[in-house]
Amino acid sequence: MNQEIKKISVVMCTYNGAKYLAEQLDSILAQSYSNIEIIVVDDCSTDNTFEVLENYYQSKDSRIQVFQNSKNLGFVQNFSKAISLATGDYIALADQDDIWKPYKLEKFANEIQNHLLIYSDAILIAPDGQSLNRELTRPNDHLVSGHCNQAFLFKNCVSGNTLMFKRELLQYILPIPNVSFHDIWIAFIASSLGTIAYTEEALVYYRRHESQVTNTQKEKKKGLSYLLQTPMRKIEKSRQKTNEIQRILNDFLAYRAFAEKINDQTLLSILNPLINHYRNYNNIFINYSLRKILVKHRENLFAICPSNKRLRYAKKYSRGQKFNIAATLLK
Repeated sequence: MNQEIKKISVVMCTYNGAKYLAEQLDSILAQSYSNIEIIVVDDCSTDNTFEVLENYYQSKDSRIQVFQNSKNLGFVQNFSKAISLATGDYIALADQDDIWKPYKLEKFANEIQNHLLIYSDAILIAPDGQSLNRELTRPNDHLVSGHCNQAFLFKNCVSGNTLMFKRELLQYILPIPNVSFHDIWIAFIASSLGTIAYTEEALVYYRRHESQVTNTQKEKKKGLSYLLQTPMRKIEKSRQKTNEIQRILNDFLAYRAFAEKINDQTLLSILNPLINHYRNYNNIFINYSLRKILVKHRENLFAICPSNKRLRYAKKYSRGQKFNIAATLLK
């Protein structure tokens, strides 16, 4: 393949990312695939991110285009805007603080072939750039390929900073609806309309920060003090759970709207019971009719998970709030 034929748009969104921005942009500018444009949209940073972009990089390389929002959009809608500005045949997403291997885009361009999207795993690095000697997804979970849209209903293995997709997907991806994460939405759309693929080699160095520790990990660290939480903490925990259920419901509603558009009856047969389940979540102990469906489709729904955990996940996601309350009281 002649790498000059196809243009790749690298789309980056920034917010208070000045600290590592130079290292990430340098790794993009150094790509062996040269026919690229770099679209950067800053989401009202309060540090000097925009000054770094505008004063240094825009003058350093004409392939960089810099935009700044008039108001903060949040990362999902900022990516929606940034993607809409891309003019390339392929669109690759970038975070503001990672490092790309120099041949990442060339490898993607050579291997995407008839697939709608290609991605890789990522190598985790510490804030100082030192390798943590493990990957983002493997070996604990699996990467998935093919026509695998069901796999993205509960889990994700396609991180935004590791993916590239074909321009023809734009009409289906944009505008990004009210979903939790733009990368899962893109992977879901691509694997619904066609197939996706991944490279065996991890092509991104993914920088981990202390602020990225999950809420679950933080809760585990609290130990006994967390179990003896005050009434105010209980109220806050309840509010967070309500918000989480609404977030999940919003995701499923967006997926269903697209499944209806493409008339994916198998997916609809899963999503409709899931939506009903989460709309009545607080009043449910165990939803046995939903459990039957999840167990039936568990190999596809939980393909990202290890095979020995798929039945467990099917049971988990058929439980309601009444089960969770009872389980908590018994601990």
